[in-house]
Amino acid sequence: MQHDARKILIALEFKRIWPIYLVRISELVDNMIAPRLISLAVLALVVLCPASAQTKPAAQTKPAPPSKITLEQAGSRTGHDRVPFYEGKDVVVTGQVSTRPIWIADSYYVAIQDANFFGLLLRPQIPELPDLTPGDWVEAEGTISTRAGLPILAPGTVRRLRHLAAPAPKAVTPLDLASFRYMGVLVTLESIISGENQNGGGDLLAIGQGNNDLSVFLPRTRRDTGPQLSGFRTGDRIRVTGIASQYCTLPPYDRFFQVLIASPASVAVTERGWVIQPPVLLAALILAGALASIWWFRERRMAALRKQMRLLNSLGEQVIGATSSTEILRRLILNLPALSDATGVGLYIHNRGTKTLEGVHSSKTSVESIDPEAPSGPMASAIAACFRSHALIAIPDVRRGPHFRKEDTVLAPRSVLLVPMFAQSELMGVLEIHHSSRLHYFGEVEQAAMQHLANQIATALKLQEQHSMREQLFRSEKLAAAGQLISDVANELRSPLQSIATLATALLSRNGDACHVELESITTEANRASETVARLVSFAHVEQAQAEPLDLNAILSGLLKFRAPEWKAKGVEIKSQLAVKRAIVLGSPGQIEQVLLNLLVDAEKSAAEARDKVITVSSSLLAKRVLVEISYPLRSPDARGDSTDGDHTGSGALGLGVCRGIIESHGGEFRVVRTSPAQARFDIELPVIEARQTGSGASELSEAIRQLTVLVVEPDGKVQRQLVQMLGNRGDRVVPVASAEEGLDIVERLRFDMVICAVRLPGLNWVVFCERVRMRVGGFVLLTDAFNSDVGRAFRNSEGYVLNKPVDETDLHRICRAVEDRTSLLIRE
Repeated sequence: MQHDARKILIALEFKRIWPIYLVRISELVDNMIAPRLISLAVLALVVLCPASAQTKPAAQTKPAPPSKITLEQAGSRTGHDRVPFYEGKDVVVTGQVSTRPIWIADSYYVAIQDANFFGLLLRPQIPELPDLTPGDWVEAEGTISTRAGLPILAPGTVRRLRHLAAPAPKAVTPLDLASFRYMGVLVTLESIISGENQNGGGDLLAIGQGNNDLSVFLPRTRRDTGPQLSGFRTGDRIRVTGIASQYCTLPPYDRFFQVLIASPASVAVTERGWVIQPPVLLAALILAGALASIWWFRERRMAALRKQMRLLNSLGEQVIGATSSTEILRRLILNLPALSDATGVGLYIHNRGTKTLEGVHSSKTSVESIDPEAPSGPMASAIAACFRSHALIAIPDVRRGPHFRKEDTVLAPRSVLLVPMFAQSELMGVLEIHHSSRLHYFGEVEQAAMQHLANQIATALKLQEQHSMREQLFRSEKLAAAGQLISDVANELRSPLQSIATLATALLSRNGDACHVELESITTEANRASETVARLVSFAHVEQAQAEPLDLNAILSGLLKFRAPEWKAKGVEIKSQLAVKRAIVLGSPGQIEQVLLNLLVDAEKSAAEARDKVITVSSSLLAKRVLVEISYPLRSPDARGDSTDGDHTGSGALGLGVCRGIIESHGGEFRVVRTSPAQARFDIELPVIEARQTGSGASELSEAIRQLTVLVVEPDGKVQRQLVQMLGNRGDRVVPVASAEEGLDIVERLRFDMVICAVRLPGLNWVVFCERVRMRVGGFVLLTDAFNSDVGRAFRNSEGYVLNKPVDETDLHRICRAVEDRTSLLIRE
């Protein structure tokens, strides 16, 4: 019977396709195929096609019965888009129900499968849905269709055949489900959750690893229910039992495979996963380690910076408390290596008198004295460039520096940092820091720290200078008190000494030759004692003496004659090389004589302890200035070069600092220079004034300019130096200070003819300062700028003097002459 049915099916299939063969035959006729081929084709049609099939009208044909196919055939795919092979065809299938009907979206789905684990989903109509239970064998007849790429059968009838035990789920792997093999089959598998989601149709759990697109789908039974697959997290290992399915809305339909489950109970957790996934945890640990390392390095760097700041602050306090530049250098040598790993440090202090940079250094490679305008050597050039530019210079490698040639780098340090030292905008010198043997890059933080340290050093030097000035003033006061005492004693001794000299002269005239030698000695010693007493009296009145024209050569000659017996007793030889022409300067005779005597005594004590006991005193006139040079041998042949005030004790009546101050107040310059390893020299340079010849032939001074004592209160160092230079060129004595408090302290001690005060002062303002000192000075000059023009006009109307910035030398001379005339008028009255 099966053989007859197969023949009937072949006849029906041929009946369906024979008109196609007729069309092909007509095409062959049109193409002029041989008559033999046409005859064979017609004969074949007559034989194969029964006459009744050819002549039976189409309207009277019966519909073909549905094909009975297997579940494997029902789920087969074809074409590039992998569509169901039997889509749209009526078929009959037989299978065993594996699960209860599952509600998806708007209808129920029933999964059936056969013994070979091929399956299919049925979608029966709701009114016709039979009461099916797992294990029922059914026969379903209907049309094959698709749902999101999945073949399904929409049965017209479903007939229960028999009931057996429910089929056991097929154990598969995620890779097995990523194909069409088990579509519609009840399966079970274990996998790891890789994610979770939900959509309008239900809840989703993504399982497996890689790009298999495998998920677990639980459809919702009601639209208002919440998520059902809760309590799971990524990384959990689960066991899923459900129907292998697919949901792919776009061709090709070979993706998005899933396991369809009826309830959350179909998913069981076999092993809980990590709360934090290992890759995430590893990344977090690496990130935490990186952050901890960054924090550790940062804390270590901050700790180092804090340590450096403590060292820097401590070093700054030590520098401020130092009493000399040598002590500052010693403290830098002890503490700076721990601060910047430097191997050497040097200080170059600006000497305003010689206009050079005097070296206070710690290494043999440093230079001792530098002329900023004409430096000698590569290191000196670099230091001079730093001083002239007022800017920090960092040279990490001297071999690549612009100031060093290749042959100069043999003895030079490897890296150098040069820092200008500022004190209240006044450049005090240069700080040198170097590394001898290794290359070193000076960072911004290190440069800022060294600039801060250099400014503290400059402030310390400024404080030392001010302290030295106060000590000099205090010493002057003590000398004045001592001089007053000496004056009283000398006045008491003058009359007895004169009487001794008179009596000795009278006895010498009476006795003849009897005691001639003894009486002459008494007379000589008495006259010498009188001269000494007279000189002591003149020393006592130094501060009260007025400036007057004096012959510097005459003063030197008198001092040489006065000290000749002492030098002879000590074996010191004096070579006098004074100029023949008189050197007339304007100043205080007592002060000039004190300075010269102090230098001669200092040279005498140094020469007394030297091998070559020769002192040379010379004077010369050049360009309206007189230069006095006192050359003497040093005590020790290995003394340091280019001496400064620190090389001499100033064992005379005054210290060398006081001597420099007195000479500079007279508009001159004072220098201490070492000419050779065993020889040094004092240089005094003063301006000379012109003299006119009178009718009698005597050389006298006429119309001599009166010297003024001027106090300059100006915080700006540049303006202060300009005023000192201008007044010094006139021959005036100048005392510069930076604040009104210092000015009040000095006015209490000294008498000033004129005070020049700036409008802008730190601390006490100029109005209060003017009220306190105006009655004690001959003239008060207010130094203003463009922003204080109204103040200047108001002060000028109150019989004061006003000097505008920038200072014009003509205006300054005019004000000085007015003060001179006013002072002379007061003296005459």
